[in-house]
Amino acid sequence: MNACVLYDKQDMRLEDRSQPELGDLDVRIEIKVAGICGSDLHYYQHGKVAAFSLKEPLVLGHEACGEIVEVGKKSTLTPGDRVVINPGLVCGNCKYCLRGQENLCRDIKFMGSASYFPHIQGTFQETVVVQERQCHIVRNDTAYQVLAFAEPLSVALHAVHRAGNLFNQRVLIIGSGAIGLLVASLARLSGAAFVAITDILDYPLQVAQKLGVDECVNAQHDTEVIASWQQEPNSFPIVIEATGTYKGFEAALSSASPGGKVVEVGILPGGQSEIPFSQAFAKELDILFVLRQNLQFGPALDMLAKGKLDPLPLLSASFALPDFEQAFALARDKSKAIKVQLEP
Repeated sequence: MNACVLYDKQDMRLEDRSQPELGDLDVRIEIKVAGICGSDLHYYQHGKVAAFSLKEPLVLGHEACGEIVEVGKKSTLTPGDRVVINPGLVCGNCKYCLRGQENLCRDIKFMGSASYFPHIQGTFQETVVVQERQCHIVRNDTAYQVLAFAEPLSVALHAVHRAGNLFNQRVLIIGSGAIGLLVASLARLSGAAFVAITDILDYPLQVAQKLGVDECVNAQHDTEVIASWQQEPNSFPIVIEATGTYKGFEAALSSASPGGKVVEVGILPGGQSEIPFSQAFAKELDILFVLRQNLQFGPALDMLAKGKLDPLPLLSASFALPDFEQAFALARDKSKAIKVQLEP
């Protein structure tokens, strides 16, 4: 089967790989659609994400759906089933799993990530073998392009869950990439009184406008608007930071109102940085972090399969697997793309 294999930073190759054998509770899935995530771009550009560095060749990708083509001897699933893959396989026995914090499992095996060694291969390949319990069956004909948004939507749901009740609140989202835009959509569905979003590029803000965000602000050009936000009473009791940059995190602290919450859903870079936490102290802010998703995968998929949220305005382009270089080039260009998908 064809697979996109990352050997080192900016060294990804299309190669023919043998298909692994099935365990009794495994299934083989023909991948129909796999989305390119920001973490995939980090691995491709830098060979690492945060503290996780590439130690061996790795097939990236973790936002995927497809059709079961083969099942293990004890599997209860059936060839032909349409499924969405939960990329995180947890142990189910540790104290975090048992108290409902599966995303904190110390033995989680996450697809397409260097966080575990040997690395768990990802979904940028024609077929993949996963355990039965990672499969969520879809009974209707929802498009695969829509279903592939289940994993990023589950992350956005987790961020909103961490933020708390958004009803009748002023909410600011910093960063209008895929996660930021999904958070904005969820905030509107949650009954937020006012939703604002910032970015340093115009294209993602234009997409945000199409989604019905109340105010879309270019952080480089509309400095007066941002300055007004940082003055009471125009600041925000809930700020969700989705750029994964220290500059964005600082902006979140500045824009949050006293007694408010800052939720960091972006993956901040490793190393040290000087953050003005005195602002957070003076405002008595709650600062919350988001690691992937926690028990929101099923609800996210349900929203997509029932048409409660349409993610397709975020889909910029789809490419065949052999055209991965063009796909990654476009996905890196945030002035032109939000979400790019591969269709093996």
